Amino acid sequence: MNFDILGLGVIQGVSEILPISSSVNLYLFSKIFAISEFSFSLKIALHAGSLITLLIYFKREIADILKAIFGKRSLSDTYFWPLFLGTIPVVIFGFFARDFVKEFESPKIMGIFCIIFGIALTLFDKLSAKSRPGKHQLSKAKALIIGCCQTISIFPGVSRLGICITASRMLAIDRKSAINFSLMLAIPSICGSLFLEIVECFKTSSFAPFSNDSLFGIFLTAIVGLITIIPCIRFMEKQGFLAIAVYRIIIGIAIFLI
Repeated sequence: MNFDILGLGVIQGVSEILPISSSVNLYLFSKIFAISEFSFSLKIALHAGSLITLLIYFKREIADILKAIFGKRSLSDTYFWPLFLGTIPVVIFGFFARDFVKEFESPKIMGIFCIIFGIALTLFDKLSAKSRPGKHQLSKAKALIIGCCQTISIFPGVSRLGICITASRMLAIDRKSAINFSLMLAIPSICGSLFLEIVECFKTSSFAPFSNDSLFGIFLTAIVGLITIIPCIRFMEKQGFLAIAVYRIIIGIAIFLI
């Protein structure tokens, strides 16, 4: 058994469904255990495993969207438009700003972002908890605003899930809806990043999707995600994000010390 992949798969499986920045956690694990930079194929495998987790967990919502697309129900009764509007900004920004973002791929910047956006997450969650009731519905306009905020997640250390939940709570969306919608938004985002990574693999002739390491990474990440997604969601719904913010501050500081 490749214990490096075991650790990476467990970290990816959990950190994709918690707002703790998978990029920071994978970086720290790699540094602590002296793992050389893993291949494009393994990165694809880890993301594919997380995608499988989300597709299975949200299978009912996805089925509703597919039924609406094929005319069996109204699109307005599904998450289609919120997901579409929430995804468009990050697609546009990611396409035009990909090279610009590479300038920020510094461990120290990643640590700073991890700390700042961890604090913002719990701060806006607590402020939203004090807001007046009756404002919690997810609208198309709010989905678009959340999507615009999601573009920030292109910078390493921010956390796609974290910034989407933060934006949702800023808009007074209730915690449960904020978590679920933010997790669903990860599906098209992961699909997009997978496509870009696969293209990069073909350009560098490093695509090996059916190697033992890649298959093990896909399987392990998906299994870990499926085991942990329900308790993680319940924890966030009931306890909020203070513990997560503290954890992000700790690992953000740790990046400066290694």
